[in-house]
This record gives sequence, structure tokens and C-alpha cells, in this order.
Amino acid sequence: MANEEDEKKELTLQNIQKKLSLFFPEDSYSFTRQAIEEGLESGEFMTKPAQILPYVQTALFDNKILEVELDGMTRIYFSRLNDDLPDLEEEENEHGEIVIKEPDYIEGDYLKLMNHIICLPLEPGMGNLHIRNSQKVMIRFFTSTSAIELGTFFQDLGLVRDIPVLRLAFPLIGRQVRGARAFRAKVPQSMNFTLLIKGKKRRRSDIQTIPIDISSDGMSFEIQKEEQGLFHEEEVCNIRFFLDGELHVLVNGTVRHISKVRNKRGIQYCCGVQFDLPTRSLAASIETIVAAVQRAHLKELSDKSEESGIMLVR
Repeated sequence: MANEEDEKKELTLQNIQKKLSLFFPEDSYSFTRQAIEEGLESGEFMTKPAQILPYVQTALFDNKILEVELDGMTRIYFSRLNDDLPDLEEEENEHGEIVIKEPDYIEGDYLKLMNHIICLPLEPGMGNLHIRNSQKVMIRFFTSTSAIELGTFFQDLGLVRDIPVLRLAFPLIGRQVRGARAFRAKVPQSMNFTLLIKGKKRRRSDIQTIPIDISSDGMSFEIQKEEQGLFHEEEVCNIRFFLDGELHVLVNGTVRHISKVRNKRGIQYCCGVQFDLPTRSLAASIETIVAAVQRAHLKELSDKSEESGIMLVR
């Protein structure tokens, strides 16, 4: 009996090792039996759908930006999870008229089936061609402490209420990578936090916008489609932070990327900058802003958890 249990445990560990090596080949050398057992005990590795469920629920409810890697290539695409809403229903009212109504459905309920996940189309758009022929898909998003990496496969293209989507298998395996990058606090919509990007003579006038996320090192903010050409990598921008309409911080930032990602309304264009922090007092002012954003975001997650009855990952 003991031998049978040992054999079963060995086969389970071998299966987990194969999945880890498939989706995270750059670290395959480290997936020893001992490391896997310790990772399972600590929660570093998630091998059961029920363990993975809270993470995909968090990605959906917190509208997290996903980094998507195809077949282990270094090229990163961007997406977001989407709800798998059922079609609208038709019914006849008391006047004999046909009216459209929402079916009985609770936000995010499809994830509880642990059968598949729905992603919006990838950006840049070339990824939507590559994913159809991909052998494996790895999606990554960030919590306050870790990168969450999930291994899955492409299943099919689809439509959710006329919105094109990608259908992926419910993740087969996942892992937490702590300290993968500087913590970025997502800026809640309820927080009255705005930016003024000072213009460049002749080339760009002042731009008012809103931040997407912020860390002690840098931030990303929304730009309009027609403003993409006004920003260039490695240029320095002067940024002013306003909270509740009051000026709090002036800081310079070097543009590191201009990118775009899908959301429910279409395509969101954004610019990422790295802060230039020549003094400790300026760095402290940024950290104070980051802490305020983090508190607001955690409260938003707590409210969503209470409303949905789902324990979202912070």
C-alpha cells in the first residue's frame, strides 16, 4: 500500500515538473523534486484549478493588464480578461412588444466552472495571428507582492456580444514570482488623481491626463491615439501631480515606452516613464503618493470582494 502511494506521489511530482518545464523553461533546471515539494507547500506553485481560480478572478475584477508570451518567445503582447457574458434575451411584454433583457448572470460566474478564460484581442495586433498557431501560452500579471504567471493553451476565437475575444483553456499550472519588479499601485478611478504633462515648445502643448499605475520608480498614464507621436522614448517629460485639484508633486520622467492595450471600450493608449529623483525629499513625496494610491486600491479591492463574495488577491 505504501509503495502504491509513493508511486502515485512520484507520478504526480513528475507531471507537475513537466508542466513547469513546459511553461517556464528558463527555470527548468531549478524544478527539482525538493523545490517542487517546497513550492507546493508554500503556495509558490498552483497546480489545481481551485488554487488558480482566485488569481484569474482577481485579474478579471481588478481589470489587470496581462502580459502574454507565446511559445516562450521574448516578444510580449498585452491583453485583459473579459467576462463571458451570455447573449441578451428577447421576451414579450404586456403590450405584445419584443424587448431585450439581461439574462440571469452574475459577473465573472463563468470562471467558477474552471473550464476556460476569455481574453480580449492582443496588442500589438500581430499577436492575434501568432496565438492561433501557438503551442503554449503564458500569461502574467502583478499583485502587490508578486508576478503571477499562468500556463494555458489557445482554444478558439469567439464573440461575446459582438466583441471579438480569444478563448483559452483554464490555466493548467501557475506560479508566484516574488520581487519580479518594483511594486506598482493601480490608480482607482474613484481617486481624484490627475496629471499635467508640460508641453515642449512648438512640438507639444500641455496635456492633461490620468495615471494608470505608479511605483516609487515610475508610472504609466493614458494618452490619446493622436498623442502617440508627441512622445518619444528617452525624452524627458515634466509631470505635475494633482490630488483633489491641488498640486502635490513636480517631477521629471524619462519616456520608456509608448504602448496600447485593449479594454472593454476599445484600445487604451499609454505612456510609461521612469522618474528622475535627484533628492531624497522628492523620492519621499513620490512614496507618499504611492502609499495613498495603494491604500485606495486595496480599499477598492476589499469593496469588490465584499460585493462579489469572492476573495480577491491583493
